[in-house]
Amino acid sequence: MHKNKAVPSLVLISSVLLTLSGCNDSDKDVNSNKYNASIVYTENSVPHISAEDYGSLGYGVGYVQADENLCTLSEQIVKLKGEKSTFFGAGEGFKNVLSDVGYKALDLTKEATQLFPQQPEYIQELIDGYVAGFNRSLEERSSPQNYPSPCRDADWVKPITNIDLMAYHLDLARLASGRNFLSAMAIAQPPQASVVSSKRLENDDSLLSQFIKKRSGVNKTKDLSPLIANTQLDSEFVLTSEGIGSNGWALGRDRVEGANSALLSNPHFPWQGELRFYAQHLTIPGELNINGVGMIGLPSVIIGHNDHLGWTHTVSQSKRFTLYQLELDPQNPLKYKYGDEYRDITSEKVTINIKQADGSLQPYSKEVFFSHFGPIVDLGTLSPSLGWNQVSAIAFRYANAGNDRMLSQWIDMAKANDTESFYKAFEDNQGIPWVNTLMVADDGSATYIDGSQTPMLSPMAEAYWSQASRSPQLAPIWQDGAGSMLLPGNNPAFEWVNTGNAGSDGNVPFANAPKLTRYDYLYNANSSHWLTNLENPLEGYSQIYGPENTIRSPRTRYNAQLISDMSGTGLAGSDNRFSFAELKEVLTHNGSLFASTLREQLVSRCTQYNQVNLNGQLYDLSEACTVLANWDGTYNLDSQGAHLMREFLANYLVKSHRSLSSDLFLTKFDPAQPIATPSELAEISDDILNDPVLVALASAASRLATFNIELDARLGDLQYVVKAEGAEPISVSGGYTFEGIFNMAEARFPSRSTSDLANVAIGNAIAGTSLTELDENGDGVKTQAYRVSHGASFVMALQFTDEGPEAEMFLTYGQSHDPESELFFKQTHQYKNNEWQEMLFSTEDIIENAKDSFQLQGN
Repeated sequence: MHKNKAVPSLVLISSVLLTLSGCNDSDKDVNSNKYNASIVYTENSVPHISAEDYGSLGYGVGYVQADENLCTLSEQIVKLKGEKSTFFGAGEGFKNVLSDVGYKALDLTKEATQLFPQQPEYIQELIDGYVAGFNRSLEERSSPQNYPSPCRDADWVKPITNIDLMAYHLDLARLASGRNFLSAMAIAQPPQASVVSSKRLENDDSLLSQFIKKRSGVNKTKDLSPLIANTQLDSEFVLTSEGIGSNGWALGRDRVEGANSALLSNPHFPWQGELRFYAQHLTIPGELNINGVGMIGLPSVIIGHNDHLGWTHTVSQSKRFTLYQLELDPQNPLKYKYGDEYRDITSEKVTINIKQADGSLQPYSKEVFFSHFGPIVDLGTLSPSLGWNQVSAIAFRYANAGNDRMLSQWIDMAKANDTESFYKAFEDNQGIPWVNTLMVADDGSATYIDGSQTPMLSPMAEAYWSQASRSPQLAPIWQDGAGSMLLPGNNPAFEWVNTGNAGSDGNVPFANAPKLTRYDYLYNANSSHWLTNLENPLEGYSQIYGPENTIRSPRTRYNAQLISDMSGTGLAGSDNRFSFAELKEVLTHNGSLFASTLREQLVSRCTQYNQVNLNGQLYDLSEACTVLANWDGTYNLDSQGAHLMREFLANYLVKSHRSLSSDLFLTKFDPAQPIATPSELAEISDDILNDPVLVALASAASRLATFNIELDARLGDLQYVVKAEGAEPISVSGGYTFEGIFNMAEARFPSRSTSDLANVAIGNAIAGTSLTELDENGDGVKTQAYRVSHGASFVMALQFTDEGPEAEMFLTYGQSHDPESELFFKQTHQYKNNEWQEMLFSTEDIIENAKDSFQLQGN
């Protein structure tokens, strides 16, 4: 760690901290160095970076992030340039080819080149400084052998530019929108040549003719189109935001004990790759003082606190894109009807180079197609009607296209000192890409905002989708609001509405966004805005923000029950106010929605009827029933039976926001009791031996027995993270979102991370279970377990007292992406053991706990 730095002296530490505290050295050397930053490291290598200008601050951030995470950003730059195939080959299932074709077509570098000069001067300075700091870290390594282990000796690690970094920010803004459709863009192609006669082709110079001629051999590059056309898309990955989520609580003065306000931040992001959080404390004396986490490549804090405000984000259920179904010309599938005319589908030819086994490069060219809405995508593997056929094609438009306002938005939020100035950061930038915001202020107030980028729909589009989303054909796209919208592309009335008051043309202005400030509580767990506060529902907003008066997910329901509990017996204690210790216990208690009434009813039924027909044979439920009766109802490491309940519930999984089929429940969803329903176990069958509930329990127990997993095994022996191939497993607590639990720990297929470096090892999913299968030690024997790759990532418990902010955290995977680093495993073990880490903020605390420090100067 920081191997290039000399051991600091107390004098140096003190002088650095003078800068952190805002005391300037009047004798400061005003030499030719453009950048000058002070860096102090505290526990777990958290950098406290202080500078007198934005350029120097960015310089410090870029340098420290590159220390052990050089490979992470470098790989992303290769990706967004469409060069992964060049350096890594085609990839399994041609995934690198699909990515490269998509990114080449998007051409984020061109977009960044146009947008960078339009950035405020301080943002340009911040980005330029980051690039210089990152490149200095790269330059200081004497050879590629000194790179972190994931990219050691790699020929693709190169200095970056401000345009590269700007392009990467544009890519992050497309998370869970434009990123979803790269493969679908790459495989899209018009119906085959049968639609046009060969005689017509001879004298036809149209785009379709050119395309068919190329497919007939004119194009001499290797044609992979028939192979990549078979790419199977995942509806959850494409149509939803699953794989990135969060819980967030904002508590005002009426619901806290010993403080003015409190916040619980619990984002659920991948434990690998570029979407990991990075802890950092950034200071420009008199201008900025913000402590929290950003991401590699972002010289800002995106979740954290300053002296007066603290906030977290949860992934919003609002829609960042709309799909459009194009009505095609019957004579030409490269024309689509729009109003009273037909418009051309245009194309762009992109060429990538694919590394072969012998190291040579094979070019591959592909046409990518566009409508005026945006790219044409082939979703035919999700449903034949969503493919490109002779009748219709699908295009998409996304609201974060050209969103160059993220960085300035987060910097302005960091500078805000009260609710009014916090709101102004949203109004001035309108750049939050895909998240809700929950904020608390030291005056005792709590605020919720869905300021994410969303399309502004016309009244006709609103009315159409309100009805269409309930149809059997389109309900699978909508998925209770967790999915997407499909609008007719032949009528201009379905275009987005441009008000002139949003961050981008066609987006909803911030003035129209759901928002609320209160003094009791606000929360979100990735359901829509509707029940942010149970006593004051947010209603009357566009369905583009997600539905109202509809079923909530099990995790949302459990969050709501915990935060609104005024019984005096809940986690807030007899006074119904959360102390700091009680707030932290919300994460670590690991209770669940279905551990009480539903579990008790299940135990009662299987105790009374302990035999059931499973696959034509009688199955004895006695052992399973006893295990569930003895289960403590939590998902802690020592819990016995939690995995049996998990597998039972897994029998009822559905791809929708409700997570579990209504077949499980007796009482169906009731909008008048949205947190209490659905509830209770489904009515017992007259045919006891074939009762669906008991059969589901038998099926769960039988599956576990097949893999020699004891029904009363400890969860900690079955659920763990393998942080990189060959690494020792580390047990973790928590559960899956469908289990109705706060503390999430899941295996996600596929990951929202696009990194191939030092990834968490989870193996292959086992159909019909939540287990994965992996040969962990290379002996040829595959073991079955719950291998975690996603869930609680950065956790922050924060309170504002009269003395100022106090915060503690977990960073479940640590600061480093290098398995050879001591930092790679340490914080995961701390998370396993529920060892909270203090988020040091005051000058005195930083001085007292400094582990390393240095002055960083350069040009």
